[in-house]
Amino acid sequence: MSAILSQPIDIGERTAPNRIVYQAMEANDADELGRPSDKTFRRYTSFAEGGPGIIFLEAITVSHESRGRMNQLRINPETEESLRELVAAMKETNPEPLILFQITHDGRQSGSFSRVVSVYPADDPAVETLTTDELEAIGDQFAAAAAITRSVGADGIDFKHCHAYLCCEMLRPANRRDDRFGGSFENRTRFFRETLDKIKGAVDDPSFILGCRTSSYEPEPGGCGTAGPDTDREDLAESVAFARLMEESGMHYINISAGRPLSVPTRDAPEAVLHHFRLTEEIKKNVSMPVMGTAYSLLRDGDNKMQEPDPQKKSLRYWAEKNVREEHVDMVGVGRQSFADPLFAKKLLSGADDINYCTLCNGCFKLLYYQKVGGCAVYDDFYRALLKEASKKE
Repeated sequence: MSAILSQPIDIGERTAPNRIVYQAMEANDADELGRPSDKTFRRYTSFAEGGPGIIFLEAITVSHESRGRMNQLRINPETEESLRELVAAMKETNPEPLILFQITHDGRQSGSFSRVVSVYPADDPAVETLTTDELEAIGDQFAAAAAITRSVGADGIDFKHCHAYLCCEMLRPANRRDDRFGGSFENRTRFFRETLDKIKGAVDDPSFILGCRTSSYEPEPGGCGTAGPDTDREDLAESVAFARLMEESGMHYINISAGRPLSVPTRDAPEAVLHHFRLTEEIKKNVSMPVMGTAYSLLRDGDNKMQEPDPQKKSLRYWAEKNVREEHVDMVGVGRQSFADPLFAKKLLSGADDINYCTLCNGCFKLLYYQKVGGCAVYDDFYRALLKEASKKE
């Protein structure tokens, strides 16, 4: 049994029962209105049964007009009742995990079937640059989404600021808009500050959890965590400053990521996991609120290409326990691993040896790329057949 990962932790005024987080993983399985389908219900009740400390509901879009998935979950009055039913079903399955909605605007990552927009001008003429008024209206959409999140019984939100989506794009040094939302760091964090104030006003509940998943470093010129708008040289000064701003603004946690969704560590580049851990540790040193880390799925049971002769010393369990014990992180997050084995947390915490470890085949990402329903194409026959058919057509 993993004693250190089994320890509860306070997140704001609420308590997560253990240190494992199921990260937000899109599955593109909503209905035509963006309501959760039967597949969505099965997936999230399975996650609840798995017993992590926190379950993030995937990138729920605040905008029907601009979205990355054709069947993406949406949060608006039309979907409110179905989201309430989903939360109730999860809590009936297991009332202990905290349930947080990741609310997002996909911005430049929106699909061609919708309106593709950007915070600052893109090279692609098909991408529209948002006006000041439009950005303010999007802030209102986030506030309305947070109010619905509380109304349906969820415990809080992730105000998504990662992986090249709209709010992440806002923070970049490359954001040289000529209005009050671009240029200086103060201007580039203005949307966050103003929208957070709107969210607090709409929710009006001090026990409601507020936090962000952020990309602390994007390896591209002008990306988050770079030294300036024209270089990809890593410089975490602004990432640290934003984490401190979050804490000073009354948020309750920060969830650290890096790069883009398809630039996650791969089985051929395991060293990227250690880079994630270092980025997370740097943020952890500068804030007192709980810090969540990620990239653990690649480590599996030690069957990976890290240069360590002892498989146990390069396993997910080893690094998760080590990083929490050494206070480099407070909670450890898995994404792909939760798809591979929804019961992962329960099994890991109990010391079970029958975990279905993610094979890092990226089948779940490929399904999303093809705009199909997402899931594990290794351990689930339905998704395996779906991926095979989609790959043939592609």
